[in-house]
Order: sequence, then structure tokens, then C-alpha cells
Amino acid sequence: MHKSSLLYLVPLLFFTLLSCKSNKNMSSESPEIIFSLNTTSCMGECPVYELSLYGDKKLVFEGKEHTALEGIHKKELTDEQFEKLMGIIEMANWVDLKPTYRSNMTDLPTQNFIYNRNGVNANVSKYGSEPKELREMSDLILTFVEEEVFEQK
Repeated sequence: MHKSSLLYLVPLLFFTLLSCKSNKNMSSESPEIIFSLNTTSCMGECPVYELSLYGDKKLVFEGKEHTALEGIHKKELTDEQFEKLMGIIEMANWVDLKPTYRSNMTDLPTQNFIYNRNGVNANVSKYGSEPKELREMSDLILTFVEEEVFEQK
């Protein structure tokens, strides 16, 4: 390699490394999502919403259809609310769940779950009513968010 070519490579490497370092700093500043759930519609009145819970106890809920809360709502949960919501979320045994559950029935909503806590990372997509623990958990989450976090009854 020619000496003059090296003169161009050194600053380029320096700026590339600096850029990578600053991107890491930026991503570490944003809180990590520890749980999310989004649901799709059906022909009936299935609730359609997206919910994200962050490690800093921030909850973001977007009610799209058939929910008591419509639009985007954000709130920092109290310690008690956070623990209660985590108790509901951890009703599911995330380690043992399969990535996908499908039913042969038609016109059911799909629910997509992401759980990322205590070293457990799970992505689960569910179309249908099984497993029961996910169905019950998602019903409880929606009730908890509507009635206890945002007090919509």
C-alpha cells in the first residue's frame, strides 16, 4: 500500500470508530423495552392495541379499536403498579413458550408478545385461544391498563 493512501485511511478509521462509539452511547441512553404486546383486529369487536413497558417503568399504550382508551397514552408507573403489571406478565412461563401458536379457526386476532427480562428473551406470536396462560394474561393486562393505570371504567 502506498504511503499517501495510508494518510487517507487513518482519519477514516478514526471517524468510523468514533461514530460507532457515539451510536453505542446513544442507544444505551434509551430505556430498554422489557415487554410489548400488540394485537390485530378481527371481524368482531376484538380489542386492537399496542402496549410497551420499559425498564424505567414507563408504559406506552395505544388503543386503536374496541378499547376504553383510544389514542396514545404514556405514564410512568408507580413501583406498586409496575410490580403488579410484572406479576401479570410473568404469569406466563416465557422460557417454555413456543415462538408460534396457530389455530385452524378463521377470523381470530393475532397477538405478538416480546418479553425481555432477567436474561429471558422471548418472542411469541399467537393466533387463537391457546395457550390459556397467554389469553388470560393479555385480558388481565388490558383490564389493568384501562382500569388501574389510566382509570377508564
